[in-house]
Amino acid sequence: MKAVIMAGGKGSRLRPLTCNTPKPMVPLLNRPCMEYIVELLLRHGINEIGVTVQYLSEVIKNYFSDGADFGVNLHYFEETKPLGTAGSVKNAETFLDETFIVISGDGLTDFDLEKAIAFHREKGAIATLVLTRVNTPLEYGVVMTDETGRIKRFLEKPSWSEVFSDTVNTGIYILEPEVLKYFEKDVVYDFGNDLFPMLLNDGQPMYGYVAEGYWSDIGNLQQYRQTQFDMLDKKVKVRINANEVDPGIFLEDNAVIPERVKLTAPVYVGSHCSIHEKAVISEYSVLGRNNILLSGTSLQRSIVWDGSHLGSGAELQGSTICSHVQIGNSATLFEGSVIGPSCTIGAKSSVRPNVKLWPNKHVQDNSTIHTSLIWGEQMMSNLFGSHGVSGIANVDITPDFVSRLASSYGAILPQGSTIAISSSSHPFAEMIKNAITAGLHSAGIHTLDQGATISAVARATVRRLRLEGAIHVRIVNSQGEKRVLVEFMDSEGLPITKNVERKIENSFFQEDYVRSNMDRIGATRHYTHAGDDYIRNLIEDLRIEPVRNAAIKMVLQYDQNALGFLASQWIRHLNCRVMTYHSTESSTTELSQMVKNNGAEFGVYIDENGQGMVLITEEGAIVDEDLLLALKVMVLFKNKKHSTIGIPVSAPHIIETIAANLNGNVIRTKENARAMMEVCSDKKFHPLFDDLYMLSKIVEYMALEKLTLTQILNQIPQFYIVREEVPCPWSDKGRIMRTLMNLSRDKSVELVDGIKIFTDDGWVLILPDLDEPTFKIIAQSQSFQHAKSMIATYSKMIVDSYQAKA
Repeated sequence: MKAVIMAGGKGSRLRPLTCNTPKPMVPLLNRPCMEYIVELLLRHGINEIGVTVQYLSEVIKNYFSDGADFGVNLHYFEETKPLGTAGSVKNAETFLDETFIVISGDGLTDFDLEKAIAFHREKGAIATLVLTRVNTPLEYGVVMTDETGRIKRFLEKPSWSEVFSDTVNTGIYILEPEVLKYFEKDVVYDFGNDLFPMLLNDGQPMYGYVAEGYWSDIGNLQQYRQTQFDMLDKKVKVRINANEVDPGIFLEDNAVIPERVKLTAPVYVGSHCSIHEKAVISEYSVLGRNNILLSGTSLQRSIVWDGSHLGSGAELQGSTICSHVQIGNSATLFEGSVIGPSCTIGAKSSVRPNVKLWPNKHVQDNSTIHTSLIWGEQMMSNLFGSHGVSGIANVDITPDFVSRLASSYGAILPQGSTIAISSSSHPFAEMIKNAITAGLHSAGIHTLDQGATISAVARATVRRLRLEGAIHVRIVNSQGEKRVLVEFMDSEGLPITKNVERKIENSFFQEDYVRSNMDRIGATRHYTHAGDDYIRNLIEDLRIEPVRNAAIKMVLQYDQNALGFLASQWIRHLNCRVMTYHSTESSTTELSQMVKNNGAEFGVYIDENGQGMVLITEEGAIVDEDLLLALKVMVLFKNKKHSTIGIPVSAPHIIETIAANLNGNVIRTKENARAMMEVCSDKKFHPLFDDLYMLSKIVEYMALEKLTLTQILNQIPQFYIVREEVPCPWSDKGRIMRTLMNLSRDKSVELVDGIKIFTDDGWVLILPDLDEPTFKIIAQSQSFQHAKSMIATYSKMIVDSYQAKA
């Protein structure tokens, strides 16, 4: 049998380790990662191996040559440009004339490949994906199979609501040669995104084999370190090229350790190191070859490549040091710091946690380095949350951070693009807006400053002026804590796609963006009429005369600072009799009392971004969020301007009945805003995310039909829906989703977003929260008691599942 090792990746997330070194050549316990893969293949009788190369290919070829020194025959297939995973393997098509295995050269595993191959042949598969189970599947391809192992569905890098299993694609495939006939040579083509979905749609026999053993995708700096710690702990069955002189003490040949050097297992020391007897090498430290450690040097959980010099009293605490680095006397490097090749750290300097230095940087004596070319890798999964980029003011979200974030965004835009910029009226939000403006200008992107406004106005401006996108900064209240939220919108005013988010993240973490020439930086234009234009378009969309004639009486509670101008303009145009109540937070008790005391026809609270309405009837009753959504849909369809509306999968099913009775169409979508907005038939406004517009439509309907709010609500058939949140550790989410899927195999299930299970008299939806370690459970039934019973049943399943593991 033949194999292909994919070894062409740049390893961008491992920089600065991979600035001068291809990812497969990054050392694990002093040997290139790819060498362990070659040994694995040879151990399972595979010695004819193709290697796809592209980035720094000569480094790989010079080390492995023809493979003879490693007991194998290597054949190289080089890409002149990146072709994707499948596209690179297509280059080796003439070599692959029999069943073959594809494996990455930049991961570490001890899987029994022979068992996987036997499974492939037993099933008569055209493609077998080797799978494993992980705690957090977000960065991998989730794969779902039936009882026989046949693949039913897979999702590349899913969100939590799409994690229907903790079984993921390891990037190891057993394939028949005919799969390469499905696409042309020299085109960008990916196994997970392109080829496998095609095979699945074509009905080809594709299977998933769940392998036992160790697997690590060395995709980031944290995992790079952890993989070597796992090797020292013998969690993976690989050959360690050193002598274990004492339990957990690994010394290469020609590694001489003075008797008084303090070693705390597990540690690894390479050959020809010069170590002073007063040096201290503590647990989980790895020393490469030809390093010099002077008196008082201290290493703890640190990795040092080859040929570095560590001065007297230098302390490394959880640091990774590339080759030929000079570290001065009494310098201190903290947890997560990474120093690129040929850097110099001056005496008594301090490199703070998670700071990274690119190759050939020089730090002067007595310096403290707080920032780096790239921020800490732990931010990768959290940079974009469910609504944008958010964090604590002046802790997570700082002017420096958002300036670089904006430059990263600018890097993926066409030069000379114009982006609309806006913020809420809070001074900190305005400051962050200005820092974002500077970052965009530095990348050669122009800005259109709308000043202080709301998201709906920003969306309308982008569409009306045909700009490339928008950024809006506002303050949000998350679980009682004020946080800053940076929203990114595309040219349609929709939240940007996940694909664009990843491009921004990649640019941010690689700091791979262009700084414009000083004569070509971006410029700002101020657009002071954005709010006026929005209100004018809103009024034009109404049958305004009946509304003005009705002179509806309401109590309106809102934040004067945020919505003052827009609200006053809106009130004036509608001729409503409005009692205003200025407050930054909803106080439903006071609002309800004001409605009753003043004989108002309804009361409404609008949050500071115009995107969180609370409605009170003339009787003082609060309209709950599910009934409010049904009301919105009914009003919009009766208005006849909206033929299709997107609603979340958790919405009550009575909405379909309402839509059908009014010749409207609703499309169930994921819970996120973009999914709902992009299917809406009227692109001018997005009513479910625009309170002023939606409130206008409710007022219009009341005026035209001459009905009270209670009378309108009574037109909606009664339904019962219950919601609950269940805490769950992040590490158990994927496993619990798989457990729930297995328990639901014989039930009617919908997988639009989360797991929605239908019963004879309702449904229950289990939805992992994207931002918090919780599950949301929503149930609808013919009675309140039965809905609560379903919630209790599935809540217990979740709790029992993670407690059983504990």
